[in-house]
Amino acid sequence: MSKIISKFIRITVSVTALILLVWSNLNFFTMGTIIGWILFGSIIALCVFWKKICGLIRRLWSRIWGKIAVIAFGSIVALAVGISVFFSVNMAIYEERPVEKAEAVIILGCQVKGEEPSVMLKTRIEAGLSVLRENPAAICIASGGKGNGEEISEAECIRRCLTESGIDESRIFLEDKSVSTEENIRFSAEILKEKGISENIVISTNEFHQYRAYLYARKYGLKTGSHSSKTRKSNLLNYWLREQAALLPAIF
Repeated sequence: MSKIISKFIRITVSVTALILLVWSNLNFFTMGTIIGWILFGSIIALCVFWKKICGLIRRLWSRIWGKIAVIAFGSIVALAVGISVFFSVNMAIYEERPVEKAEAVIILGCQVKGEEPSVMLKTRIEAGLSVLRENPAAICIASGGKGNGEEISEAECIRRCLTESGIDESRIFLEDKSVSTEENIRFSAEILKEKGISENIVISTNEFHQYRAYLYARKYGLKTGSHSSKTRKSNLLNYWLREQAALLPAIF
């Protein structure tokens, strides 16, 4: 009976990992794709070659250097899992943190296709727009430089979309030099501090991105809340995995 249960568990886990592997490879290739192959591929291999792996561990355990190797490898895996769980929990916690009366909104840039916002940037703008409408006295920092293939800066694209949606141009300030999340927040913080604002700030970006944005905001002396745009379900796992790697430098 125990062998049947063990086999059932291995089949269930391997099928689940295969589904997640396929999900993490939908639509595009990023660091999340690589992480997905390593993570879910390893789980599938573990389930398929379970008996051989157990036999290898038993042989290694019979030698001192083998015990050291097994313990070291196990510790690394446990640490990696622990860090991933820690990041995932915080990414979920910081996804939505309302601010009672927002004084400023930072909309973080994303890809611009020519002069038009990508789907992801458009949803970030829409999320920021909702906060600006609810807080008519709040200003907005449109943040993002000009990348490859972009005819205008991401900040300028954000400004155009906001003004077309009825936001007064006098409320919008451009931060159009940044090329990373860290620079988005750092340069935006400089603008806000010139205006005497360091708290009651809402960051508008995708849900998976909010925790990293918060960490940089805290680093540069900003007290922020968050209002997130929603990522397509087909793309979410890939971005979520990629964000795990991007969070390491933000933490340290």
